[in-house]
Amino acid sequence: MRDAHPPRVAIAAGPAKVMRRGLVALVGALAVTAIAQSMVQLDPFAQATSGLPDCPAQSPPLLTEQEARAESHVRVERGTRCAMEGTCEPGGAYRHDPELNERVRALIAADRRFTDTSVWLTTSRRWVTLRGCVRSTAQRRALNAAVAKAPGVERVFDELTIARRTNSQH
Repeated sequence: MRDAHPPRVAIAAGPAKVMRRGLVALVGALAVTAIAQSMVQLDPFAQATSGLPDCPAQSPPLLTEQEARAESHVRVERGTRCAMEGTCEPGGAYRHDPELNERVRALIAADRRFTDTSVWLTTSRRWVTLRGCVRSTAQRRALNAAVAKAPGVERVFDELTIARRTNSQH
């Protein structure tokens, strides 16, 4: 009669194994759902130059739909406050970002000092963020100064890197 117990143990272990597999499948499904969640781009983004082919391509800042909703509330509150204070024009600080982003992109692209760079930019409420690669600290400073002087730009955020020279670049 003792032989009857081992099959019970094997049967009892089966549901636990099934539960583990189900849990693994659930975690996997949640991960796929999170990855598949659509992303939103709120601010204008553009590549200004492409003179450094080894520079990693930059992506626009993306938000999940939930993050975009939260950000939209922040932007509405900011716009309401500045309208009540009389410190902003109708339409708010974000209204001219697309045209400002294009103007700054064209300025960088037309400046011969930056032809050997790879630069991307995004603009949010007149604040321009520069990303990508430049060849030197001097070039980086010149680029930041040129963008800071552009009409309509209130602030420049520098996220540029200085490209390392390889033997073929000497």
